[in-house]
Amino acid sequence: MRLRINIVISVLALLPIIWGVRFTVAQERKRVPEFLQNKYRDLNRTFFRNSLPSAIVEWADLTDADNMGQTMQQGDGTFLIQVDRTSNTRNEDLQDTMEHEACHVATWGQEEDPHGPLFQDCMAGIQADKP
Repeated sequence: MRLRINIVISVLALLPIIWGVRFTVAQERKRVPEFLQNKYRDLNRTFFRNSLPSAIVEWADLTDADNMGQTMQQGDGTFLIQVDRTSNTRNEDLQDTMEHEACHVATWGQEEDPHGPLFQDCMAGIQADKP
């Protein structure tokens, strides 16, 4: 009986360690540059039927700007999407941020208000297409 209790205690002690390792591996997978690029490509394929231009997508520290993400068009016409690392820790937050920024790319320069009706329609369209 005592041996069983020791085994149960040992297994219970290992569970947080195993969970921590799995969490760390998942977080590290997000650090590679290809992770965000692939997110953008998947969104482009799934919701925009590959109609968006290519964009550079990178992690950034946007704490001072108080943004979860931001999109800019560079001098050569290409887009740069920056995603705040500290405020996009949950997969759901990151997905929402990437969808938001992809809609900025899709509606860039088409209306004065960057969050105007075209942008809102884009966001609503993504939500409607979600399974």
